Amino acid sequence: MEAEKMNHYKHLLQQHKENREDIIDDMETLSLADNDNHGSSELSNYDNHPAEIASELFDKEHQMGLKNLEEHELKELELSLKKIENGTYGTCESCGKDIDSKRLELLPQAKLCIDCAKEADNFIADIKGDKKKRRPSEEQVIHSSNLNDSARGEQFHDLMEYGSADSHQDRGGKIVQ
Repeated sequence: MEAEKMNHYKHLLQQHKENREDIIDDMETLSLADNDNHGSSELSNYDNHPAEIASELFDKEHQMGLKNLEEHELKELELSLKKIENGTYGTCESCGKDIDSKRLELLPQAKLCIDCAKEADNFIADIKGDKKKRRPSEEQVIHSSNLNDSARGEQFHDLMEYGSADSHQDRGGKIVQ
């Protein structure tokens, strides 16, 4: 890749990196401010409704997840900057072909060319599968329609003979509730 293009992508990566760092700093600042305000207004969580505590927990976990995503993006940008120093930037990690410049403009930390990225996405989609089609793993081994075919009606007889958890047998062997 030409030195001029390499400098352009380096500048682009550094801008993206600075933006991510600013976002992470803002998240940390807002998180600390929220914790300070909440701690001073409530003496304890004892009198709070469980739904309020659950909502607060969800919000904190959501914020932590977003922060982790931003930190992951920051690491990817830093790795791309190291690739520029090593001279491997812009090369697909899977097939070794050059990554299209349009792709690098939109996603400067791209590791894969568009074809390999589509292939990886399809592979992940195949692994996850369609949620509507996913069934319990037991059904792959035992078909529920064939389960207890030989024992049809035996459950009723067992119930009549042994009773349920709510019933017990008297001394004469009869089931009483």
